[in-house]
Amino acid sequence: MMKKTLTLMALLVGLSGCQSNSDNGQPVPQSLRGEVPVASAAPVAAIPDYPAKGSAVEVVSIGQPPVIPHSADYAITLDKNGCISCHRGGKQKMAASHFEGSKVAGKYYQCQVCHVPQAQNF
Repeated sequence: MMKKTLTLMALLVGLSGCQSNSDNGQPVPQSLRGEVPVASAAPVAAIPDYPAKGSAVEVVSIGQPPVIPHSADYAITLDKNGCISCHRGGKQKMAASHFEGSKVAGKYYQCQVCHVPQAQNF
């Protein structure tokens, strides 16, 4: 009889440890998506709406790298940088600080390290 009682008590203690964490004093993790539960599917984001061609997105703080006012899916390889082909000269040319002589300085070759595409809505 004692063996059955001990087995039953061990079973009850084990089951009590399997209860949900709803009231154990620990905070419940929150989703980074706001009120959308983590296990739920979020709606598909809208197609980005970039500014009109030729208009730049305003820089709002000193030292802020300008954002890219268009999609930026250009290939950047050791041989070719799609950004540099357009922005080496012209209206929206690269800053002089990005060059070493006539070549783009190595630390400025990967444009999207500092510059990111900016759409009006996501």
